[in-house]
Amino acid sequence: MDNYKLGIIGCGNMGEAILKGILDCNFLKPEEIIIYDKDNYRERYIKNNYKVYAAKEIAELVKKAMHILLAVKPQDLKVVLEKVKINFNYKVNSIISIIAGIPSCYIEKMLSSDARVVRIMPNTPALFRKGMAVVSKGRYVKNSDLIFSKELIKSVGDYLFIDEKYQNIATALSGSGPAYFFLFCKYLIDTGIKNGLNPEISKKLVTETMIGAGITIKKSKGSLDNLIKKVASPGGTTEAALEEFIRGKLDKIIVKAVENAKKRAYELEKFLD
Repeated sequence: MDNYKLGIIGCGNMGEAILKGILDCNFLKPEEIIIYDKDNYRERYIKNNYKVYAAKEIAELVKKAMHILLAVKPQDLKVVLEKVKINFNYKVNSIISIIAGIPSCYIEKMLSSDARVVRIMPNTPALFRKGMAVVSKGRYVKNSDLIFSKELIKSVGDYLFIDEKYQNIATALSGSGPAYFFLFCKYLIDTGIKNGLNPEISKKLVTETMIGAGITIKKSKGSLDNLIKKVASPGGTTEAALEEFIRGKLDKIIVKAVENAKKRAYELEKFLD
């Protein structure tokens, strides 16, 4: 097959998660996908496990694929785009970028054309088709490009459409967010172990509590303040714990952490200059 609906450049964890989701939900077939990864071992692994075609070089992938998914590290993007440009045709190709901090205008500039760029920020629960992503469109995107991109990201979870100027704050919330919850859960689990719980018991208690809390937030029509009040009885154990969070200024810690993540997202573009 000489023409593919999707080309994936970069087959790390997120690239593989999207590929697996696409195939699992039958959005595309293996013969409609072409991939490229600079790591030969990784490329062989993806090719053999998912039965997709592996391009010998990026320029070949661009020539043969309609939609091009960029799933590489920010520091590799400039070199990748220089190779994409060799065969890029803005009338034929569209770009789907899942690279944190990189605006669509940077990709348009690097490709020296009216490149159709859809910017998506997924997160790691996409590995289990429970991801949350935000989708934005560049200046030259066609409706057909947006439809394809939304269907692609739906294969690994849910999504929201937002203006691109909010991508970096969304990255700091949902893109980086899973790690915040992982860290909080780690501290809870470790505390349970220090107080004598078996590690597996402590892990299960915390994990199922986090999942249940998330479902409760999603399904509840009330505010988070009301949900907190339902758990925190006056003078009870929960209130005692919450008071310690307040004394420790947890709210300010979270605000500063998210602001740092957002700031870093903006810095990633400057890193490419």
